[in-house]
Amino acid sequence: MFSSGNLDKVAYFGHWADDTSHQRLVRDAVSTLSDAVSRCANEDARSDEVSQALRFLERHMTRPEHCTRFRQNLEIRDPVFRATAARETLAAIIRTLTPN
Repeated sequence: MFSSGNLDKVAYFGHWADDTSHQRLVRDAVSTLSDAVSRCANEDARSDEVSQALRFLERHMTRPEHCTRFRQNLEIRDPVFRATAARETLAAIIRTLTPN
């Protein structure tokens, strides 16, 4: 029924895609957000790369409102509050992406 070659693949719109490549894209997007969190207390971490990572994750989450909240957190004026809020929202994003 299942060949060993198809165990790590999933169908997207009729095309087979390597599940590990999707997981790698998710990890890269989370890494981009993590980098933004580490920088946001000292600099403006809003960038095209962060926006692209958020747009990608929104399409693959059951709770995309966390991405909206992350964007809003990066606009908070107080650097300590901004970093704390972004860190908490990133944790919520990761929990949403992690299968139970």
